[in-house]
Parts: sequence; C-alpha cells; structure tokens
Amino acid sequence: MSKLHRPFHASVAALLWLASGLFFTQAQAQPIAWVDVHFHFIAESAGGAEQLANQGLELMNQERIRRLVVLPPPQSKTGALDGSQLVEVLKKHGDRFAVVAGGATLNPILHNYSKQTQVPEATLKEFREQALRIADSGVVGFGEIALHHLSLNIKHDYESVPADHPMLLVLADVAAERDLVMDLHFDPVLTLTPVPAELKEFNNPDIFQPNIEAFERLLQHNRKAKIVWAHAGGLDFIGQYTPMLVRDMLSRHSNLFLSIRPMARTPGVMVTPSGEVNPEWVQIVQEYSDRFVFGSDSFLVDPSAKSGSAARLFAERSKAQRMGIRRVLMALPRELARKVGFENAERLYRLK
Repeated sequence: MSKLHRPFHASVAALLWLASGLFFTQAQAQPIAWVDVHFHFIAESAGGAEQLANQGLELMNQERIRRLVVLPPPQSKTGALDGSQLVEVLKKHGDRFAVVAGGATLNPILHNYSKQTQVPEATLKEFREQALRIADSGVVGFGEIALHHLSLNIKHDYESVPADHPMLLVLADVAAERDLVMDLHFDPVLTLTPVPAELKEFNNPDIFQPNIEAFERLLQHNRKAKIVWAHAGGLDFIGQYTPMLVRDMLSRHSNLFLSIRPMARTPGVMVTPSGEVNPEWVQIVQEYSDRFVFGSDSFLVDPSAKSGSAARLFAERSKAQRMGIRRVLMALPRELARKVGFENAERLYRLK
C-alpha cells in the first residue's frame, strides 16, 4: 500500500457498497436536499475555477445539493485563488455557490507568526485590513483556517498555532463585526499525546501539545463571532474529537457550531465504512439541532494546478464522504434532517 494513501484507505468492498446506493433506495422517501458548507476547489486561475464550477453544478444536480460553500484548504503558502477572485468567478452562477475565503491568504500569514505570542501592532493592523478587504469582497466567512492540522501524507504540511493567537482574536472581531463565520480546522488535544503510529512517517511532531484551553479562550473572546468547527464525526486520528467533548463544548459555548464530515476508519466516527450510524453522535445532533451543518470536505482539482498533489489524494474519497452525509440524513427524523441539512446552513451563512 502506498504511504501517500494509507491514512485514507478503505476497502474496495466498502467503497463499492457506498457507491451502490444501498444507503437509500428508490422505494424510500424522497431524499432531502442539503447544503455543503465545506467544499474545496483547487485552482490557480479564473479559467480553472470556472471549469470546476461547471463540474460542481453537475455534481449538485446529481446529488441533490442545494448550494456549495466553496473555500480553499488551509495553505502554508499563497497561490490558490482566494476571496474576491473566486467570488467573481462563481457569482455568474447565481445563488448556487457561496465563498468562504482566507485559507490561501490569511492562513499563510497567521502561520508565519505562529510561534510569536506578541505580534507588532502594525502587523495586526495590516492583518485586520486584509481581513476587511476579504469581507468586503462578498464572502460569507473566513476559512479554512488551521489551528491544528495533522500531516496526513508526505506531501501534506503539519500546521499548529495557539487558538488564542493575537491574529485569530483580530479575525474573530472582524467576523463578529461583519456577521461572517470562521471555518476552523482544529484537531483537539486534551493531554500530551504521542503521534499515532500510522502518522509517524509524515510531517508531524513526536508529541502533540494540549490545545483545548486556548480554543476555549478564542470562543470566549467575542461571543458574536460564529465559530464553525469543521470535520465533526469523522476526521480524528488522535482520538479526542469525541461526542463527549463536543457535547461539553456546545453546552458552554453558544457561538460554537460544527460541520459534519461523518466518515473515517478510526473508532468513534459518525458513520463507519460499512454504513453504520453512531447513535452517540445522532443524540448530540438531536440535543443541539441548531448547531450542526454538513461539510463534506470534498475536493475538485483543476488538472493544471501545480499545488494540487495532496488534494488529488484527498479527492479520491470525496464521493464516499458525501454518501456518508446521505446516510446521516436518512437516519434523522425528517424535520431534523431538514434543519441540519439546509436550514441551519442558510441561516448561519446568510445564504437566503
């Protein structure tokens, strides 16, 4: 098995089972349309983004997706389209797309200063001004911003910055001021934790440092900032992004929301590769029904994009991830499925 693919490997039988449509048959009720709030276009030109938009429209029509919220993954270097450029490309398609931006511009700046607890006032002012320019371009949020992002293959960076970093507090204030979401990638660590064996050969440190208290300080900093914690229910190689932690955080932070990416091979996921739905996760969605949306973490990659090597690996499991979301929708009572499927997203991201 290739080192590049190992963390995302699923058996061929499981993937075929997903693709076969056995999750829901034509005899069942009409499936609910949904909004995908976490979808990546990897392109380095307007022409490439337009090609991806056409692919995205076809996919939406096939899979009953009402809207795609498109955002760049958290970049360590600039290069991918971000902000106003992507808005200009996608606005010709009416209300089918919305844009979250900053992952290819603000995130590299943030991580250039990740080791500095004190940031010069002039630098913070410049960072705020860039965030305001992005806000004024027509986006619905900032992201994807990496607070803690594991390296999942040899071409994938490890990113870590304290969640209460001065630049993130500035960004939270701008998000609150402009009523925008902050889409955050945050792999939680509660105690000193050795790197899992399957990730040792990549770009991760030997020990992960606790980071949950800093995340709580970010949430407390400005309660008007809408924080969307991405990848709930699926992406958790450390094993600490659990239903218990999520319930505790939701109970204490009214401005915390979660986007569901339900499938993985690791224990405790919301949907297993064989299609079983975890009742613990379903119970939390029911308890906090206003605080969940769906974000498949799908990728479409322009073939000409030079920086898309890691993204092409991630794109291979995108269809299965969206099928996992369908499985969750089918497991929820219909009114709850409508709320989590699209009503929450339309309210939270101001899509109406």
